[in-house]
Amino acid sequence: MKKQISTIVSIVLIIIIAIFALMNFESVEVNFGFASFQVPLVLLILICLLIGALIIFLFSSTQNVKKNRQYKQLESDSQQKQDELNQQISKLNDNLKAVETRLKNSSGKQELGSRDQQISDLEDEIAKLTDKLSSQK
Repeated sequence: MKKQISTIVSIVLIIIIAIFALMNFESVEVNFGFASFQVPLVLLILICLLIGALIIFLFSSTQNVKKNRQYKQLESDSQQKQDELNQQISKLNDNLKAVETRLKNSSGKQELGSRDQQISDLEDEIAKLTDKLSSQK
């Protein structure tokens, strides 16, 4: 929408300038200090308009170049940060796997310890029962 409005305003301004230039056909003397020329006023208006447009174009071009450099720098910084975060995530995932493995080993050892305790309890009961059996004979 903004571009359309700017295009319409530009066209209207060009039409106004063209009408103004066509109304001024007489020649004028232009003095540059070291030389003076007779130039039709229409040509002088159009040349001044062209010079002004070129100046505006150059200023806007330099601004666009600066913005593009900033954008590329920010994009590079962003990519670098993403890479660092991905590395941190990878390290954290590796640490998580290591902790899970330790936890499984730890719980496995606990289970083995409780099973060993159950086995020793059962051996004790077996020993008691065999004692009872041998005493009963």
